[in-house]
Amino acid sequence: KPIPFFGLELPALIGANKALAGEFKELHETLAVAGYWLIGLHAAAALFHQYVRRDGTLQRMLPRQRQA
Repeated sequence: KPIPFFGLELPALIGANKALAGEFKELHETLAVAGYWLIGLHAAAALFHQYVRRDGTLQRMLPRQRQA
């Protein structure tokens, strides 16, 4: 069965395999949860630097404005 991809149809590279599909689904879910944790940890670290350490890290990350 061809795979739709942005208006194109890509050929299927392997046949249907429910066991392999289940393993890929598990891997996909695990990586997604790990990604969510990393995003949350990154946001928490940014807030920690802004409100606890008050070291100006977020200000230094902003693009500088040109002076006229």
